[in-house]
Amino acid sequence: MVSLQEWQEIYNLCKQQSLIGVFAEALKHANVRPTDDDNERNADAFEDLLMTWMGDASSIERLNAKVSANVVQVVNLFQKKGFEACLLKGQGNALMYPNDSIRISGDIDVWVRPKGKRVGEGNSVRDIVRFIKSIKPDAKATYHHIDCVPCNGTEVEVHYRPQFLFDFRHNRNLQNFFYQWEDKQFSHTVSLGEGEVAVPTPSFNIVFQLSHIYNHLFHEGIGLRQVMDYYYNLKVYKQECDSDTNLPEFTKNWDKTFSGLGLRGIAGAIMWILIYKFGMSAQWAIVVPDEKRGRFVFNEIMHGGNFGKYDDRYQFGKGVIGKNFQRLYRDFRLFSLFPSESLSEPFFRMYHALWRLRYNR
Repeated sequence: MVSLQEWQEIYNLCKQQSLIGVFAEALKHANVRPTDDDNERNADAFEDLLMTWMGDASSIERLNAKVSANVVQVVNLFQKKGFEACLLKGQGNALMYPNDSIRISGDIDVWVRPKGKRVGEGNSVRDIVRFIKSIKPDAKATYHHIDCVPCNGTEVEVHYRPQFLFDFRHNRNLQNFFYQWEDKQFSHTVSLGEGEVAVPTPSFNIVFQLSHIYNHLFHEGIGLRQVMDYYYNLKVYKQECDSDTNLPEFTKNWDKTFSGLGLRGIAGAIMWILIYKFGMSAQWAIVVPDEKRGRFVFNEIMHGGNFGKYDDRYQFGKGVIGKNFQRLYRDFRLFSLFPSESLSEPFFRMYHALWRLRYNR
């Protein structure tokens, strides 16, 4: 049994990890009481906590409906302007959950390309940047995305590259992977709200979302929500394996695929967390779990909360110097477990500064 104080701690943890809606869904199907509810004051306090919790869940449900409608609107806008769009993460991930309204929604991330042209062909990246700057002149392009005009209050990020890695060799392999399997993602459509949008296939998502987790480990940090997304991604992928024998070539040997992309270490860490912290069946693991890396990454998640918002270990200031010291310190802490990314990050940062100067002129 759980005491009132422990329930309050669970609620706070769910808020830090952006899992309020997921846990509220579980509470709806369980008759829970605190161990100390014989005290009338505690019983009333627990009822107040539950009401707050369910109120949060209702707000999440309403926000999901709004963001899903905004996604369809954004995708339709790009189609009218001569582009194709594929929804990354966000509402696409929510569709993999048992109830798609319980996941806390965030920004809208869309992978965009000119119609009939792959990203990397001609000047497609520059074409996308120019279009966004034509509707938002102060938009700042980074290596993989550019901020767009918000849609009904929801922030929109336009990606020309789904994700990237710091290690130049691994990043080249990752971009080649995206390029090779790009067409399939832009044609893989699902129903969302009142419309249809393209989302990545489950097998492609296995790579993309892992690279997203890895990248954020070196930036702000990651949270349990991203790991839970990966759990449901694996679940849907396993269902795909059972029903489709014509899976992409890269799924036949995940060790080889991840090793070539520089993702083998983080893949083993996530498998360990899913099995030993989430209770996932070991049969679902697509690589051998890595306990050492898994424990480290899990501690990072629990210490920092969603996207590291609660991490107090990087107090170097918010200016340019402070942010650079923060990244160097994070590189130092991650070096022993993820050496290639740690060593490459400072050099990629210098390359990225030159890239931004070139594309933001």
